[in-house]
Amino acid sequence: MNQKTDKEEQAKKISFDPLKAKITAWRADLSDRKKVATYLKRSGLYLILFLVLYGLGSLLPEGFDWKDTLKHGIVHPIWTPWTPFILLLIAPLGYGFIFALTVMGIGIRSYRYRPTPLPTILALVSLPTLWILFMGNLEGIVLFGMLIMPVGVPLVLMKPQLGAFFVLAKRNWIIASALFGILTLIIWGFWPERFLLVTTNEWRTEWVQDISLFPWGILPGLIFMWFSRGDEDLLMAAGSLMTPHLFPYHFVLLMPSLARMKWYWMLITWVVSWTPLLANWLGPQAWHFGNLMSVCFWFGIYLNRKQSSNKAAPQLSPLTMEEK
Repeated sequence: MNQKTDKEEQAKKISFDPLKAKITAWRADLSDRKKVATYLKRSGLYLILFLVLYGLGSLLPEGFDWKDTLKHGIVHPIWTPWTPFILLLIAPLGYGFIFALTVMGIGIRSYRYRPTPLPTILALVSLPTLWILFMGNLEGIVLFGMLIMPVGVPLVLMKPQLGAFFVLAKRNWIIASALFGILTLIIWGFWPERFLLVTTNEWRTEWVQDISLFPWGILPGLIFMWFSRGDEDLLMAAGSLMTPHLFPYHFVLLMPSLARMKWYWMLITWVVSWTPLLANWLGPQAWHFGNLMSVCFWFGIYLNRKQSSNKAAPQLSPLTMEEK
């Protein structure tokens, strides 16, 4: 009886000390040779995949934005102030690095949701994915950050249009994001005021591809967020209704979640991902067909979540060898 009581007290202590619990789990994993072997095997496969994709990406023409601006450390004024420092680190690695992380970020998240090829293939050949690969943009870095949360907070928040909603899914992510945010304010001052630029008429005139519904999308976005608590994909889909800046290609962060949907929702959402191209025939307002992705992603995930035990994508935790 005393032994049982001692175990219960120990369990309570661990539950109230998340860091201690993670360290305890990490030590236990290290003592398990089978888990160590599995971890090393998985890491080796990821490394081989990365090298293959890196080589392939290095042979492809560089994306437009990467070639003309990003690899030179040039970013738009509204971008987060730590992005140039990240570019300084990755620019010498070339476009192949961006290509590899983008494909792996989508593929790994998608495959963990559902280990079948169709959702992953659809995610990779969607308009948002091909768009950012053509431009050589940095969403692949954000996708990689999503795999290593909470360590990946600085990478995820590079693109806060949807990343800011992603980090709301877990308490420790929120805490890590808040601490990082305070640090950035100390270093760069009140940099979020830069985002006011996207509310001007000049911005709307120049960037007709910006399909933000702000401020009209705030109310429906908040309602969707209430039902999205604890789910990073649902939170991003809800947040896409209320963010003040949104291009259709930003939905690449949600493309892996096609694997969480019923097959018909998956196909509908994939087809909808291509509808912004109608702007080439119907005029600039047709870019807003991209807003349908917000609704398709949210309902496609939410309805299937209610009918199955499908969970959010596991993370590659730096403190444990187990997928979460």
